[in-house]
Amino acid sequence: MPIGKIETFDDTNDDWNAYVERIEQYFIANEIKDDKQVAVMLSLMGHKTHGLLRNLAAPAKPSSLSFKTIVKTLQKHLSPKPLLIAERFHFHKRNQLEGETVSTYFAELKKLSLYCEFGTNLNDALRETNVWTTQ
Repeated sequence: MPIGKIETFDDTNDDWNAYVERIEQYFIANEIKDDKQVAVMLSLMGHKTHGLLRNLAAPAKPSSLSFKTIVKTLQKHLSPKPLLIAERFHFHKRNQLEGETVSTYFAELKKLSLYCEFGTNLNDALRETNVWTTQ
């Protein structure tokens, strides 16, 4: 009996990178060896995502690809790298909402900072938004 459950990927509600992280943890929890990972992933991802992969990988069949290639192929399509300037704009424009706790606001700012490439300057950027970095 498998440990855990992986739903099919839904590009309207799911984040591809988070979905891949869950798949990888599913592989670990169920001790799925490298030679079975492609078959398991193709079985779990759902028909819509499988169809998209077939189109993106054509003329190759998805089952002939490596796990890494499948992830990268779908990542390029479903989660292209965001534009740095746009991400920083969204980060700096995010204000604390009325009734929003400081910890929730802080969590949202951290989420928005993912693609801002602040590096070691993240604490400075957060401080500029008046959120204390001791959260």
